[in-house]
Amino acid sequence: MLNLKILILEDNESDADLLNRELKKSGLSFTTEIVQTRTEFENALDSFDPDLILSDYSLPSFDAVTAFRIKQNKHPHTPFIIVSGIIGEENAVELIKAGVTDYVSKSKLFTLSTKINRALNDTQVRKEKIEIDEKLKVINQELSELNQELEVRVVNRTKALAESESRFRSMMETIPQIAWTNTVKGEVDFYNQRWYNYTGLHGKQTKLLEFREIIHPDDVKISFDQFRSILKTSDGGEFQIRIKRIDGLYMWHLIRLMPITDQNGNLQLWVGTATDIQELRVLQQHKDDFIIIASHELKTPVTSLKASLQLLDRIKDNPPSTMLSKLIVQANKSLGKVNALIEDLLNSSMANQGQLHINQQHFVLSEAIKECCYDVCEEGIYTIKIEGDMRVEVYADTVRIGQIVSNFINNAIKYAPESKEIRICIEKVNDMVKVSVIDNGPGIQPEKQRYLFDRYYRAENTGSQYTGLGLGLYICAEIIKKHCGLIGVESELDKGSAFWFTLPLVCD
Repeated sequence: MLNLKILILEDNESDADLLNRELKKSGLSFTTEIVQTRTEFENALDSFDPDLILSDYSLPSFDAVTAFRIKQNKHPHTPFIIVSGIIGEENAVELIKAGVTDYVSKSKLFTLSTKINRALNDTQVRKEKIEIDEKLKVINQELSELNQELEVRVVNRTKALAESESRFRSMMETIPQIAWTNTVKGEVDFYNQRWYNYTGLHGKQTKLLEFREIIHPDDVKISFDQFRSILKTSDGGEFQIRIKRIDGLYMWHLIRLMPITDQNGNLQLWVGTATDIQELRVLQQHKDDFIIIASHELKTPVTSLKASLQLLDRIKDNPPSTMLSKLIVQANKSLGKVNALIEDLLNSSMANQGQLHINQQHFVLSEAIKECCYDVCEEGIYTIKIEGDMRVEVYADTVRIGQIVSNFINNAIKYAPESKEIRICIEKVNDMVKVSVIDNGPGIQPEKQRYLFDRYYRAENTGSQYTGLGLGLYICAEIIKKHCGLIGVESELDKGSAFWFTLPLVCD
């Protein structure tokens, strides 16, 4: 967040100044507003619109519990952290159970920045979840309206055309879904053309028993059980199964069966439809997977950081020099991991909203690449060889391009750790310059390559544990898109991989 707005509810000016000094130590970019009374607090919620609230527990005419309830009505998603020296651990736990974000003792203000970062990250994750849930609601509503419209259309048209089979079948061919009819006994007596186009079957293969051939093996039993169960009712019903497409891929479909009756209410036939809901299922799975991955990836470094800080707290009065140094290094590494994950989340969110900022300038590409390689080369474990046109210039965002190169290098180290030499090739291709980061690792399976730059995708191999949110390559692709370039990968199993991107050349 570029400029964090922090509302401080504190009646002691010395304590308020102490909070401001602690916040400045954290390195956050922020603006504060300090209030003491309920009226000031309510006005500030509207006029200041804070991103974070820090509140003393007890004030002469006001308290944190009341402030939290007021905040919940107006800004339910704004983090609320109590900063107090008198609340007690039991009260703090009860408040957190009630929804308060966190608690910081005034005697341990050094933990404030960590808890603020955690609160902001949790808020960002919740916002992502809310956005995904809202999209799912829209999709579900659209799907429901579409199915309701389809049901009405099928039922109304079927009743109107019951005496004309040719006209009825013509109507069935106009709807966008796969459609068919069943007799009263459940035998299929008609499929529309979309069925044949989708499955690749022909008329002689589409009896009910042959229907098993195109249903996913795991769904066969439930589909037939559901089908028979619906036929016993007079209201119709629905269920979800995977149907094999003509290219052999199974796609999720919503199956609906509706009864058609005559004017006397006697059942005449059943009309079935199959609506493709694969995209909806994938979106739901991505949402669930992302929440699990994000929670896990953030919990690991935060737990490590907490352990380091607890040890530092225990030995603060008489710290052994070697242990102190190790703990500080470990804490910094953990904080760095948290910051990197938060940065990926923020960049991904900005990219998804088309707000990824690019600051372009002229620079020599090889010089920017060398800076990205410095830390890796210093460790002495991996050798990075830069070759090709070392003088070529580009007009681009040097920080963002460095971010891409660093991501490619880190991926090469992570996914091909036995490949101790990494080559970076710079070459002119027509009116573009192409940068390739090449390793001699195990390579990437062809069926996974097309998903590598998708949001949240992680190319995990069996038996390997790789960290990350699956956002790095997605962000790289969005950066290159902003530069009007291309990005891709070339990989062959057991021979290595080459991740590459192109940028427009600077005209002489």
